Amino acid sequence: MEAKGQKKILLSEAHHKENLDIAHYLLKNGHLVALLSEESQIVNNFLNGLNPEYKHNCFTECLDSYTEESITGAVDSIIDKLKGLDILINGLPGGANEAVLLETLPETFGRDITSDFNKVFLLNREIVRYMMKGKAGNIMFLLIDDVLDFADYPVNPVHNHGRIAMMKSMAKELAPFKIWVNSLTFGIYNRGFSPSEKRQMRKKLEFCALKPPIPTWEDLLPALDALIYPSFKYMTGQNYPACIGTSNT
Repeated sequence: MEAKGQKKILLSEAHHKENLDIAHYLLKNGHLVALLSEESQIVNNFLNGLNPEYKHNCFTECLDSYTEESITGAVDSIIDKLKGLDILINGLPGGANEAVLLETLPETFGRDITSDFNKVFLLNREIVRYMMKGKAGNIMFLLIDDVLDFADYPVNPVHNHGRIAMMKSMAKELAPFKIWVNSLTFGIYNRGFSPSEKRQMRKKLEFCALKPPIPTWEDLLPALDALIYPSFKYMTGQNYPACIGTSNT
């Protein structure tokens, strides 16, 4: 396993709660973290609320819109603040449920999906340009397991499989430059279940384990370390599960 040292990390979609929890986890582990978001108030409130010991390792970069010019400027600013960049984490896209969106807003569903993928593409292209110069880098895509749809979780199968396809394509193209690209799929976690809801959820999940545990979101975050500090440096083009065996993604 790679020695645990400080990494310079950019986290996108930083305004979503789960991604802010990831940022806090990374900061607690001593990393330098830049938060990229279109929601300046949310990420700045997060920064202002940090303990002083973490605040000096956290930076924010906010965009009004995702264009080639704005992304280039944002990435240049982030690299300047961090004095380099080791890892890009493409954060979770948020809590929207694609099934609900397709049913309620069918006329805009495809357009919104295309817009989201365009943002991801523009950001990753700019990061790759930087990493190729140094012939080193690590890019991660974060997902929530599709199979959790049966448990009424907000799932995003179109986003998931599009991101996985992008991840695999990038991995093939970037391996000669020693840039490793993978995804991490998180499984079930406690979304504030009552004791009775937790028992019901365990019954639903008995197809994969006997009385399966329902971890908190924070319990799942150490799975990030498997890709931040890979035990085998040539791991690329893979989707890794951070769950109890339910992943179909």
